[in-house]
Amino acid sequence: MSLKNKKFLIVILRFHGDVLLTKPLIDNIKLNFPDSKIDILLYRGTESIFEFNLNISEIIKISSTSEINQQYYNVGQKFFRFFTIFLSFKLWLKLFFKRYDYGIFLTTQWRVIPMSWAMIGAKKVALADKKRTRKLWKKSFNFFLPELEDNHIVERNLSSLKKLGLKIFNTDLNILDSIPVSEWEKNKKLFRNVDAQDKYCVIHPSSRRNSKLWRQENYIPLVHMLTNKGFKVVLTSGPNQYEVDYVNFIEEGINNEVVNLSGKTTLISLAALISKASLFIGVDSVASHIAAAVDTPSITLFGPSNVSNWRPWSDKAIVISRTNNEEVCKDHRNEPGKYKKCLCYISPSRVFNHAEEVYDSA
Repeated sequence: MSLKNKKFLIVILRFHGDVLLTKPLIDNIKLNFPDSKIDILLYRGTESIFEFNLNISEIIKISSTSEINQQYYNVGQKFFRFFTIFLSFKLWLKLFFKRYDYGIFLTTQWRVIPMSWAMIGAKKVALADKKRTRKLWKKSFNFFLPELEDNHIVERNLSSLKKLGLKIFNTDLNILDSIPVSEWEKNKKLFRNVDAQDKYCVIHPSSRRNSKLWRQENYIPLVHMLTNKGFKVVLTSGPNQYEVDYVNFIEEGINNEVVNLSGKTTLISLAALISKASLFIGVDSVASHIAAAVDTPSITLFGPSNVSNWRPWSDKAIVISRTNNEEVCKDHRNEPGKYKKCLCYISPSRVFNHAEEVYDSA
């Protein structure tokens, strides 16, 4: 088999953290086929973490289901149907003429089936899922990855290579090589209050999902403990206004001086910022995975997510997660589903004790 010019498509219709965790898969494809071309198909808005990744030939962006629904209300039913059919056919032609050799589908949405059909002659691997037992799903791919169980998402992604007859060389998540000089320079302008030699801690309290959040008031004593220990504290968040407001509320309750960069960083400049930090503290979000990817010691607070599947992929990551002995708090005991697995069982002092261990060992 020729080692040259192999073409791969990775389909990952999920969100930022899931996209980042495909990095070892992309790197290992290049180690199998150094001259390969790797395209990645993802939701519009989740591409920024790979914007400067030289191992990716093309980033193909499509609308998420929520965006499609919004377009439906904006343009009207008749035009909307014509428009979506046109875009779907345009994408189908694009994938058809790309002539891929391999396809890796890391999502279980039905909309990926026509994408698979367009890749005539390619070896295609997809996810097995309890909800995807129909013949249509099973006939559309050559191989299937088992459900996660207690495995990590990185391990599951990499197992697709074995299904395709390829080798796994390493499992490194490092993204420092993808951070351009311009992103480091942006941080210098934003980050004037803290000297580069200072020990600083990045706290990223926000998440796209409310069920993953810690109580805002818990961050206030935690920040006081950290500043008394000698840390400078930097607060960050995603760009949407809800997350920015969430962090601003925390800042208002803190008398000590902190640097509030909420909503002011891109994912890549956030990675640059975290890479120089002595410590990162956050909830289960893309920022915690970024901390792992730049090898910064971190503390991540877990509630509803399965730690085995989603813990930060790093030996320097401390995870505080719910055990069977943790009581459900009185405020959330009657909440549905994931909200019942709240983070209220975690005290600020518990987080600080772990932070103190990191500080003393640095």
